Amino acid sequence: MDVAKDREVVGRFDDGRFLHRPDTLLYTKDLMERVNKGISTFHCSVEKWTHPMRLSAELNPSDLDKMRKGFDLIIDMDSKVKLEHAAITAEVVCEFLKELGIKPTVKFSGSRGFHVGVAGNAFPDSIDFKKMTTRYPEVPQSIAMFIREQIKDRLLDRFVEFEGGVAALVKDLPSVSELSPYAFVDIEKDWGNRHLFRMPYSLHKKFWLVSLPIEVKDLRSFDMNMAKPENVNFKSKFLENKDGEGTELLLQALDWTAKHKKEEVIKSVERRKGNTFTTPIPEEFFPPCVQTILNGITDGRKRSLFTILSFLRSVNWTDEMIQARIQKWNEDNSNPLTDRTINTQLKWHFRQNRSLLPANCESDMFYKSMGICKRTKYCGKNPVNYAFKTYILSLKKLKNAKKVKK
Repeated sequence: MDVAKDREVVGRFDDGRFLHRPDTLLYTKDLMERVNKGISTFHCSVEKWTHPMRLSAELNPSDLDKMRKGFDLIIDMDSKVKLEHAAITAEVVCEFLKELGIKPTVKFSGSRGFHVGVAGNAFPDSIDFKKMTTRYPEVPQSIAMFIREQIKDRLLDRFVEFEGGVAALVKDLPSVSELSPYAFVDIEKDWGNRHLFRMPYSLHKKFWLVSLPIEVKDLRSFDMNMAKPENVNFKSKFLENKDGEGTELLLQALDWTAKHKKEEVIKSVERRKGNTFTTPIPEEFFPPCVQTILNGITDGRKRSLFTILSFLRSVNWTDEMIQARIQKWNEDNSNPLTDRTINTQLKWHFRQNRSLLPANCESDMFYKSMGICKRTKYCGKNPVNYAFKTYILSLKKLKNAKKVKK
């Protein structure tokens, strides 16, 4: 009942219908009254209110700002393929938060994922001379997007390690736009006013499992049987933090968001100018790491094969060009891969009707661990960025040179 304090609480029937809104739970008898009406699941608002029962769909944002006492941060992650992926994601998110001085709490959602929680008192009362109560949903949206971006490479490495390789990781996906962990797990990034989440210890209406708070250390060993009502214990807490421990996270997230918005504006302008290339990018514009691989390597040949194939397709090389270059690359290796390995990978990649990027530059499973990462001022987030950036610059220089001659 402690979690329900100052929140809008909404009951849900077995058939999916919600009880009337707004509603609250003040006493245990209120809870039992709703259960007797047939309510099996309870959701509550992320936001806390001065008068929850006065909430209405007719209220405008400024009215809601005046009524809002605060809000908690709930990072909701749902698996698309395996529950283990969601557990790994929750573990990585918690690691990241701990690195910024936060001690997060976590609970099983009751179905396909987990909720990582940071209580509202972990954040300052105001930021940039504005009350925190008026910065919803801007602040949780910024933090969620910041976390998604910061953990992306680390999370992909964990997935690859868990599955035993990149090919094993992607084999069950019908399509994927890039080699990203978010093809396997969702992290919610959009909140609206009066956003709800399943309350701790509430049942899930479909699976009849408890939305169970657990310890972070138990994520990897979590089993759904632990969430069966007859097996539940009430030892773990949810949404308990020290005052102010989330300040550093907030500052970094807002700073990242400001820079990200600026970059998006620049990209939008470039797209409108028509800076899109479909011509195969020549090898001279490849980043140092890719050129090192293509010159022939001793270790990491199988990992490198996947990387090269993804890279060459991303920089507009045709299947014929790729096949010829891969055969030459394999011949240059001191210990070539078998023809069967090469042909299997070629056929798999050529069948993909999707854009599959090579691993990002910060991935510890690839360039750094192989000792081939040699960053220059043109290096970006992904080796593909380097190729397009240097190619565009060369075209601009050529265009300017022609103007001078005229």
